[in-house]
Amino acid sequence: MDDVTALRSILKDTDPRDGRTTGFSGRQRARTKAIAMLDTAPAPRPVWRRLPVLAGAAGLVAATTAAVLVIGTAGGGPAGIPAAYAAPPEPIDVAAGTPEPGADRLLALAEAAENGDDAPGDGDVAHVSSTGQELFVVTSFAGEEPSEDDMRSAGFIPYDWQYWQGPGGGVREIRAAGEAEDTQGDVEEHREFLDNRSEDHEDTLHESLVFPRELPTGTDSMRQTLLDWGQDDVPADSPEADDALVNALNHVYDHRPLDGDELAATLRVLAGFPGVQYAGPTQDPIAREGELFQVRVDQGTQTDEYRYVLDPDTGAVLYRDVTLLDEEPADSSLDQHGFELPVTLSYRTYLWSGWVAEIGDRP
Repeated sequence: MDDVTALRSILKDTDPRDGRTTGFSGRQRARTKAIAMLDTAPAPRPVWRRLPVLAGAAGLVAATTAAVLVIGTAGGGPAGIPAAYAAPPEPIDVAAGTPEPGADRLLALAEAAENGDDAPGDGDVAHVSSTGQELFVVTSFAGEEPSEDDMRSAGFIPYDWQYWQGPGGGVREIRAAGEAEDTQGDVEEHREFLDNRSEDHEDTLHESLVFPRELPTGTDSMRQTLLDWGQDDVPADSPEADDALVNALNHVYDHRPLDGDELAATLRVLAGFPGVQYAGPTQDPIAREGELFQVRVDQGTQTDEYRYVLDPDTGAVLYRDVTLLDEEPADSSLDQHGFELPVTLSYRTYLWSGWVAEIGDRP
């Protein structure tokens, strides 16, 4: 008996999808989430390096030159074992009123986090499980320069991620993709790109991209460690510092466990962002109670808003997303693909993070 048949047998007449079917990829996604969420309360944190908006690769589409552009996005399912076949939720919303200054509240959560436990698990390999979506954008053109007549497609692709990183920089990432949702444009012309997103990838990171097993716990030292990650000497007071910091913070939350005092240091760094706001209480996509904080980062050619849902008792990072608020017109800009700003580019829900003995091990 497979997982879906067994689950339907348990649910009997209460199954909200009784009589309906789902494809193999949908079953796999439901099964992966159920296994991940059967663990004890999900631990917080972890982060993958944010891809620059509309950074991508090149390929061929029907003898034309195709520029494939990727933007991150993440989300999850309901609390406990996910309802079978449930579609990934929309980015979280907040019922509160006008956002208020958030630094003091972040510092209070940092104090709570500092008194928290170490990340769970044994070993020296970081393991992070998360779920969400990515906005995938494709442009294909026949000439040497893009034009208004080029074919353009876009689709939100749901993912489940499993990520491991060893102390020497060895990594493995399993991306299990579902079918593209909310597609638009010349979708059928780019179907092979929109449908072929799953992968099991292993690599070795450059030493500049490998954080130490133990991160600093002081605010200034954590900030400098984040600025040094994969960067070429970004001065702390430079215009590029905020973008570099949020990029590194997201990588930390996406890709490695954090002890309580390490988490506290990252929250104090976040509290130091100019104009950081507290947007109110909310729930993450798997119904965990949290508090929402947001910060805007101006990169010159675009302005992004980053939002983080933190556990109100422990400061644990439960969720994050990024929304493009404004951008300069360009051939690769989202308005060329039919989007009206603001557009939520990515959202990710963290299910579990901890330490395991070997790359590929699961808790």
